[in-house]
Amino acid sequence: MTPKRTSWWLLAIPIVVLACGSSNSAGKQSPGGDAGSSEEGGAGEGGALEEGGMTGGDGSSPSGNNVAPLVVDNGPAGAGGSVDVSFISVTLCIPGTTTCQTIDHVSVDTGSSGLRILASELPSGFTLPQPNATTGSPLGECFTFDDGFTWGSVRSADVKIAGEIAAKIPLQLIDPNYATVPSDCSSTGSPENTLADFGAKGIIGINQIIPDCGSYCADTTVQPGGYYSCTGTTCADVAVAISAQVSNPIAFFASDSNGAVLEFPAIPATGAKTLAGSLIFGIGTASNNALGSASVQTVDEYGNFTTIFNGQTLTTSYIDSGTNSLSFNDSAIAQCSDGSGYFCPTSTVNLTAENKGLNGVTAMVSFSVANTDTLFGNGSDTAFDDLATVYGTSDSTTFAWGFPFFIGRNVYIGLDGAMTTGGKGPYVAY
Repeated sequence: MTPKRTSWWLLAIPIVVLACGSSNSAGKQSPGGDAGSSEEGGAGEGGALEEGGMTGGDGSSPSGNNVAPLVVDNGPAGAGGSVDVSFISVTLCIPGTTTCQTIDHVSVDTGSSGLRILASELPSGFTLPQPNATTGSPLGECFTFDDGFTWGSVRSADVKIAGEIAAKIPLQLIDPNYATVPSDCSSTGSPENTLADFGAKGIIGINQIIPDCGSYCADTTVQPGGYYSCTGTTCADVAVAISAQVSNPIAFFASDSNGAVLEFPAIPATGAKTLAGSLIFGIGTASNNALGSASVQTVDEYGNFTTIFNGQTLTTSYIDSGTNSLSFNDSAIAQCSDGSGYFCPTSTVNLTAENKGLNGVTAMVSFSVANTDTLFGNGSDTAFDDLATVYGTSDSTTFAWGFPFFIGRNVYIGLDGAMTTGGKGPYVAY
C-alpha cells in the first residue's frame, strides 16, 4: 500500500533530517499486493477520474467548476496496490499552450505541499520547461518521505484541475535518470522514483503551508538535501527563494484559491471496495464550499495543532489525507503479529480524543480501531475508516489523523495567510 507522504519541516520534528520532506507512520503491504487494474469508479489508464457516484460527507453530490472527483481504489496498474489512498486526475500543459497531458491516479496529500509527477507518465516529446537556479544552471530537487525520497528536475507547467488553472507554476518531475542523485539526498532513504516504488503516478500536496520547503531551503547559507543546481550529471545544493519553490497549486488559482474541502461519504465498518468523493476548491467562495457550522481550528507554521488522548497532550498532531491510517500510540491495543506496526485488537475498539487549535477552539472526535488482519482479509476492499498504526514508540507528542479521519466528513484546509469565511488561515475545519 502507498505510505504516508508528509514534509518533515511541516511536522516540526526536533531531529534535523537532511531533506525537504519526511513522514513517520508505519507502512504495511496489503496481502496479495500484486499490481491490479483500476477498480470501479476509478480512473482508466491515461484518462480522467469518473464523475459518477460522488457524494459529499453530508450526503450531497457537489458539482461546479471548482469540483474535482476523488477516488479511493487499488491504485494504478503496476503500483502494487493501495489502501486508504485518494486519487485525482491532473492536467499538465506546456505553459501558454494547448499542448496538454492528463495524469490519472495522482494521490492527494494534505500533509505536504507541491505537485510531483513521475516523468515516466509523460509521453515522449512532451517537454516542460525547466527553470534555472540562481547559479544559472538547471534546477533539481530532492523531496524525502519517511520511507524514501523522490528525485528529479523542477519544471514549469500550467496545471489544470476541474475548471481551475494555476498558470506556469513549478513542480517536481520525478526522474531516476535525471543527473546523479547527490549523496545528501540518497542517504535519506530508499528511492521512490518509479511507479512500483511510489505507488501512484504522482502526488499533489495541498497543505495549509504553501511552499514545500519554506525558509529552510531559502536560507542563503544553503541547506543540504533540498534544491540543487545541476550541470550535466553533477548537482550541488543551492538556495531557492520561497516564491520559486514547488508549492501548493491551489494558492495560484485565479479564484477559489484560499483553501479546499475534501468530502467523502461514510462507509461500512468492514470497509468498501472503492470510495468516491470530491475535492472542492475554495472556502466560502461558492455555494458548494460554505463553511457552515464546521469547527475552525488554527494550526502553527508546521500545520500542527494539539490532540488530547488517553490523558496525553500531543502538541504536534495534524490531519493528513496522505497518511493511510490513523497513527498514534496506545499500549493497551494489541499490535499485529507480523511486526508491521498496525493494530490488531481482538475486537474493534471505540475511542475518543479532543482536538484543539491554536485559537483555543476544541472538538471531540470519536473513532474506531479494527483488527487490520481482519480488514485486509475481507477481499478487495481498499477503503477503511478504522485502520490504525502505531505512530512510533520514540514519539510522545503526535497523533496523525490520517485518511480514515476524512471518511464521512467534510474537511476544510484553510491556506496560510488567506482570508476565508472562517477567518485567516492556516487552519483545518470539520
